Amino acid sequence: MTVPVVLDARIMAYNRTGISRYIRHLYEGMASLRDRSSTGTDPFPVDVTVLSARRDTEHSLAASWVRSATGWTPPHHRLERVTLSVEIARTLMRAFPARSGARPVLHSPDHVCPEPLSVLGARQWASVVTVHDLSFLRVPETHSVESRRYYSGIHRTARTAERIICPSQATADDLLDMTTADPDRIRVIYEAPDPRFGEVGPIFQSVGGARPYILTVGSIEKRKNVKTIIDAVAAMSPADRPDVKIVGSPGSAYDECVKQIAMFSIANRVEFLGRVSTEMIASLYRGAAAMVYPSLYEGFGLPVVEAMACGVPVITSTSSCLPEVAGGAAILVEAEDVDGLRDAISRVIGDRALSSAMRARGLRRAASFSWERAATETVAVFLEASRA
Repeated sequence: MTVPVVLDARIMAYNRTGISRYIRHLYEGMASLRDRSSTGTDPFPVDVTVLSARRDTEHSLAASWVRSATGWTPPHHRLERVTLSVEIARTLMRAFPARSGARPVLHSPDHVCPEPLSVLGARQWASVVTVHDLSFLRVPETHSVESRRYYSGIHRTARTAERIICPSQATADDLLDMTTADPDRIRVIYEAPDPRFGEVGPIFQSVGGARPYILTVGSIEKRKNVKTIIDAVAAMSPADRPDVKIVGSPGSAYDECVKQIAMFSIANRVEFLGRVSTEMIASLYRGAAAMVYPSLYEGFGLPVVEAMACGVPVITSTSSCLPEVAGGAAILVEAEDVDGLRDAISRVIGDRALSSAMRARGLRRAASFSWERAATETVAVFLEASRA
């Protein structure tokens, strides 16, 4: 019996990073599983309809899932809880007029879900929600007032969703600690790097290529803790100091970082690259002496496994999920330990044997993450939720 699934993909028209990447890779992985199953005797167990925003002109998943619908409610709208429910009900009626008998599933990949409509006391669909992190509760100062208001819906979602997917055990623990979620409804499904990070490609070369560089990837906000990287590099002797390349959009910590760089007179060693293509990030990873990621809080920490997939030594923090994701393949330091981070950078750059060993461990660790594995586990969660 095939389970009807509606994917709420509206956010893909508004945000090309983070959750949008998660949706694209997960559902492309799911489509690969479906295509392989078409040669067997058993049908693929879910039938997906992609609900896209009306402003989504690209229809990013159209090549993978041809069944689609248009959502008129913008993501994070104040009336979303009600209006989106009506749209989901309409989508189910149009996409699946002849019910298979299986209870439909709504996949909400952005932390909260709308209230299912009920007919004669029976909820019309089961909700599966992906909670990527609890930053809006753990570090609320990194979110706007509007963002915190919207994500406060996590408390209702935690009580009502049939299943909740978390990308790490650390995030699952946060959810249990900060909401009334039922642990029996939570499933941990690891994310994975973009397959392009595991491909052999060109290596970024600095002009002149005289000095090694370290790389950090992520928006320049306080949670990413870029300031500690700048402090650590500034604390090194000028002769040993690597260049620093920072990939990511300017955020709440950008001005502070610029002031730090000027104060330490290291502007010639630090380069803000902004947002760049996936291919460029992969090239930067491959050319780096190390990827440094002393984040204060993460739900999964995708740059850690991206760098490992590119064969780059990783230095990250002991915070939240990062030790879990690194799996013993990275050097761990306390997030705000400037001296510890300085020493770790010096060790990786100065010790070729250590660097080589870390590259090998990182490649093995990265290989344990896969979007097809995530897709297989997610389909299993859909089937569980349909029966719940």
